[in-house]
Amino acid sequence: METIERLCGLAGGRDGDAAAGYRALIYVPTAVTTGTWAILERDGANRQVDPYLSSLGAGEYGTGAIASPTFTVASDTIAFTICGHDGQGGGERKNFIALADAKTGANLRRTLAPGSDAMVSRSWDVRDLRGSEVRIEVHDGIAAAGFAWLGVGMIDAGPAFRVDFRKGLPEGWKTIESARPKAEQPAFETIEGGIPFRALRGTMLPATGAAEIPCGFAAERLFFLGCTIPRGRPLEVRGAIEVVYRGGGIDRIPLMVGFTLEGECKLPSPSKALYLHPTQDPFQYYLVIAPRAEVIEKIRIAPQPGFDACPRITAITCRTAASAENLEPLPEGRIAPGERAWIDAHAISATSPDRGAIEAEIRKANKM
Repeated sequence: METIERLCGLAGGRDGDAAAGYRALIYVPTAVTTGTWAILERDGANRQVDPYLSSLGAGEYGTGAIASPTFTVASDTIAFTICGHDGQGGGERKNFIALADAKTGANLRRTLAPGSDAMVSRSWDVRDLRGSEVRIEVHDGIAAAGFAWLGVGMIDAGPAFRVDFRKGLPEGWKTIESARPKAEQPAFETIEGGIPFRALRGTMLPATGAAEIPCGFAAERLFFLGCTIPRGRPLEVRGAIEVVYRGGGIDRIPLMVGFTLEGECKLPSPSKALYLHPTQDPFQYYLVIAPRAEVIEKIRIAPQPGFDACPRITAITCRTAASAENLEPLPEGRIAPGERAWIDAHAISATSPDRGAIEAEIRKANKM
């Protein structure tokens, strides 16, 4: 059997402390499936609801705007249903639905997210806008762990324009990149110091379903950045990382609070069961997976159904010299001997560490 070093293009052994063998596995959620905007069947409280347009497609951290095709105002009223939040307690004025002038982009009407997980009915009086060319815009401008999403259930502007998202996203709806604040325009940020990462500002995980990241290469190590959850109790499994191999095997690593997930805090728990390492971003940690000496077909990350908060995974770094369309080189750096020793001692595989021992340690650390 080939060694992992040869499969990864690292037959010469480790590269000392150099990070030249580290590559960013790039994954950009698409706009209306696993990105910010998606047609979902669960609301922010994770209750089953009729399909609606939601900004929870990439979790609560997702931001952006989406717009309808242009239409002519031909009624006295535009009615719609809306749910979601404009920040905790409201008042941030960043999450809203708007009626915009099709030519200038100016907001002619605007309604903020109502601070409700359930749909509420709202309407605009548009008698003075009859004959105007307009479009509907839905904006999410809050990247936070909670109270940072909104959704729209239906829109009724008379016979000229009716939308029912139970039939899916209508043709012609498009995301508006220019609507994002300039500070949010970059899709990624590079986190250096120790293991380097190219991190999304949101999360790779959709609110429902799974993120599937194609690979097509072998790797000596996989590093996952973020690994936080806004709300969670020790021992709760809030999702899973699956490493799917070309030969058909699958390694499944649970995203468990107290083991591979931590709360959104500056300092991680000192528990011996926590397999997370701090980074230069004090609110993000990383975990290490030791894959098999086989070609990885894809990595699948999915949240656990039944919870109202989605784990935050913002980046994947691979230790490999392989080439692939979605692998990008990262800035060179130096891995401190102490950090390298931690990596060797805390690399997770399908069989190690012993899950029973981990659960016992979590109970001990939390006096459960």
